[in-house]
Amino acid sequence: MTKDSSSNWWIFPGFTVETVLSGLDLPANIAFVPKPKSGPKDPLLYINELYGQVKVMTNDGSVFAYAAGLLNYDPDYKFPGTGESGLTGLCVEPSSGDLFLSMLYTDKDKFKAKVIRTKSNDGLSMNSSSVILEDVPSVHAAHQVQAVTVGFDRKLYVNFGDGMIDPNTAQDDNDLRGKILRLELDGSIPDDNPKSGSPVFAKGFRNPFGAVWRRSDRSLYITDNGPHVDDRVARVEAGVNYGWPKTMRQNSLMWWHFCQAPTALDFMQDEQFPAEYKNELFVALFGSSYVMGRPGSKGKKIIKMRLSADCNGLKSYDEFATYIGEGPAGPCGLAFGPDGLYFTDLHGEFDGGKQSKGHLFKIIPVVS
Repeated sequence: MTKDSSSNWWIFPGFTVETVLSGLDLPANIAFVPKPKSGPKDPLLYINELYGQVKVMTNDGSVFAYAAGLLNYDPDYKFPGTGESGLTGLCVEPSSGDLFLSMLYTDKDKFKAKVIRTKSNDGLSMNSSSVILEDVPSVHAAHQVQAVTVGFDRKLYVNFGDGMIDPNTAQDDNDLRGKILRLELDGSIPDDNPKSGSPVFAKGFRNPFGAVWRRSDRSLYITDNGPHVDDRVARVEAGVNYGWPKTMRQNSLMWWHFCQAPTALDFMQDEQFPAEYKNELFVALFGSSYVMGRPGSKGKKIIKMRLSADCNGLKSYDEFATYIGEGPAGPCGLAFGPDGLYFTDLHGEFDGGKQSKGHLFKIIPVVS
């Protein structure tokens, strides 16, 4: 009998975890269809696998290959290191159902970053794609292009790491790295951006992996990975400088002095959990996920926090899910679906070879 990998997770009292999918190959992020149709084979959620594949799961749990072969270079599975790069960001455009994807690519042996928009007739397989943004210098490692989201203003927001080599790019107004960009859905620059003719919405970020929009204040929140200290969560506002490389604390909502490698994040904004959890923020902490044989001292958990009324601090902070197995698993993608909090473990029981065993899990309240 195969062991259910959900048993490797400790879950906050009053909740339980279920395995939704297994055998995924480095599932980095997930995105739900904002208003899914009700048919059994209608798309419910998308999963981007780091090395260039996108899977779609339908309402009845069927899985289809939406897209494959999106990278134009061969990944190397070196963790930590160059194996961390690839197809990173994923979001669903609410009106059309189109997918926006962010990824690395090579051009004349140089690594660069781009964002594409894909279209599908049925939501189950990609029919066409177009480039929204490209030719941004990058590095074959982390600190690359990360999350993509569509805001309440129907603009496309793109998280960019600083490129790792020179952190001062985060303060260079002529460089897109270390920034949050704001674009029209066709890639053009909105007229009402903070600086005319510039796609930059905010600057001073190191490696902003995750992004989510909160309905109650119509604001964008991100996670940002620090160097050796000061990972953080920040609410992103137009034209604001978030301090890197001088500091990771400037204009931040909260920070971890002991780094935890925060990845995806989401607010409980509907009725998936009891009303007492309304507007609480859930953050995946990837941590020392390459540690095997024991739980890591950093991360490998999902935490939940309640923000203060003025969003300048925290009212509460709790561990919500913790990996207690012996593999390199750690949460990476995370998003609320219609019936619970879904998350991926990037590696699963990955043993260092070229076959990952990542999972998609779902946390739901225990029915008494």
